[in-house]
Amino acid sequence: MLEEQSSKAMEWTPSKVISRLGKEINDESSYLYWAYKNAIPVFCPGLTDGSLGDMLYCHAIRTSGLKIDIVQDIRAMNGEAIYAGFRRTGMIILGGGLQSIISAMPT
Repeated sequence: MLEEQSSKAMEWTPSKVISRLGKEINDESSYLYWAYKNAIPVFCPGLTDGSLGDMLYCHAIRTSGLKIDIVQDIRAMNGEAIYAGFRRTGMIILGGGLQSIISAMPT
């Protein structure tokens, strides 16, 4: 992912990282696998919170580091709620904090 960021000017977001995990897992018992296969976005604005955020930080000490644009995912997530219209759209919201903000959006 770091190589793609520098060589292809790839802009990573939490949902793109999660999609890549689903692709690389390649395990039919994983919901991330099926989300990847069906192009269903999985949003996690707090992806950098906790141990994953610590790993990204420690990696960035030695190199330029992987850049993850959380704001781009917030726009996409809110857009899913605001512009759902008559499309068949559903959301499963786990946890609170950042993720619960989407539940306040009008549908």
